[in-house]
Amino acid sequence: MKKDNIVPGLVLILVAIIMMGSAMGLVPDIPWFRLACAILLGSWTIRALMDRDFFGMLMSVGLIAWLFEKELMIEHLTPFPLLVAAALMGIGLNMIVGKKQKIVTFEYKDEDGQWKEGTLDDVRKEEWQDGRTVVLENNFNSTSKYVNAAAFSSAKLENNFGSANVYFNNATVYNGEATIRLENNFGKMNIYIPNTWRASISQESTFGHVSIHGEPNRDMDAPLVIIKAESNFGELNIFFD
Repeated sequence: MKKDNIVPGLVLILVAIIMMGSAMGLVPDIPWFRLACAILLGSWTIRALMDRDFFGMLMSVGLIAWLFEKELMIEHLTPFPLLVAAALMGIGLNMIVGKKQKIVTFEYKDEDGQWKEGTLDDVRKEEWQDGRTVVLENNFNSTSKYVNAAAFSSAKLENNFGSANVYFNNATVYNGEATIRLENNFGKMNIYIPNTWRASISQESTFGHVSIHGEPNRDMDAPLVIIKAESNFGELNIFFD
């Protein structure tokens, strides 16, 4: 269990219950029930604010407004116009301002062949010619990228309102382990990974979908790729072939 995902996970379960219960007329109109939901959503708002995640922050605020639609006299805006508007505004602000970046350190070799530890920016400053670090940001477009790195170590791939295909079939994992971070917002992303690699996959989705096609290698001696996938209002496919 990942502690960082407990609150968002509970919120998504809560949203599903409210939506189904509302459709069936079973959601209790009890102040303490709505208050408990608002407290849970409020905690998600605070966490999103600390991470500078406008999407999570505005979605949680929109859900709170939905809970108190009668008091706010916005019944004509709930649930879908309000939630879709919150989602679009959140994704737009994330694209313009950007989320708060978590500091992740890597071990890498410098130009002299010496091992160092640093952030992704430090790795980029080394200006590797072998494509060890791969970065892609696709906005409102359709693109395909072929990773032919002889010593692939990490990738950060983001797709917003577009279509992206990324192929790792000709890449070789550096030092037996690599990390791939995926973020797909209101679009479709397809990732193709050799089935000769092992994989550890964690995923998050908000009104989106992450699908795994095929199976990775089970051999513990095979190269390992750590995949962290996030899909919001879109489709993210990971193929092992």
